[in-house]
Amino acid sequence: MKPFLIFDFDGTMVQSKSLAIQVFNELGGKYGGRKIEDDEIGKLSDMSIPDRLKALKVPIYKLPALLVEGKKEYKNAIVHLEPVAGIRDVLLKLKADGFTLGILSSNTKENIEFFLDHHQLKFFDFIHSASNLFGKHKAISSLGRKHGIKLNEMLYIGDELRDVEACKKINVTVVAVTWGWDSPELLKDAAPNFICHTPLELEKLIAQEE
Repeated sequence: MKPFLIFDFDGTMVQSKSLAIQVFNELGGKYGGRKIEDDEIGKLSDMSIPDRLKALKVPIYKLPALLVEGKKEYKNAIVHLEPVAGIRDVLLKLKADGFTLGILSSNTKENIEFFLDHHQLKFFDFIHSASNLFGKHKAISSLGRKHGIKLNEMLYIGDELRDVEACKKINVTVVAVTWGWDSPELLKDAAPNFICHTPLELEKLIAQEE
């Protein structure tokens, strides 16, 4: 297995889906959007971000401003968020096995560091924050250059279609996890290298590939 394991944050490590919906429902109207109804969450999970924004009536050019404001609200609520069940044990095992662990996220470094400190998850060698939602392949490449990591030495773990698409653009091996926002069907159609349905399955996959 690749020696450098790069994790997405929201949805992959932290249970933040409910908060994301709450924040969107509080702020979305300011940017032309409508509220997310409980009975459509599954349907929205089957959509790409552009299609999701279209369904929610938010012009895509307003998304950056919405995200900036949303991260401020996230900061106020992060103390109430919990790690994905089982992820701490997986991170502890991977760190003990000698892997270098990193985080790449569009969330702020401040929010991520607070969450890791609060939940005693300080297993990571670095945190890389990138604000460009649709330029994640560039962010992954930038992370590699900054930390001296070749792209073929990375394994990226994320929960969204855009994670898979970004990695495929630059030939980075990617694991799609199904416990975040995007549906298993949407992720499968994107053809990641691997799909995992639980943190334990992720741990076993990495162990098998060593």
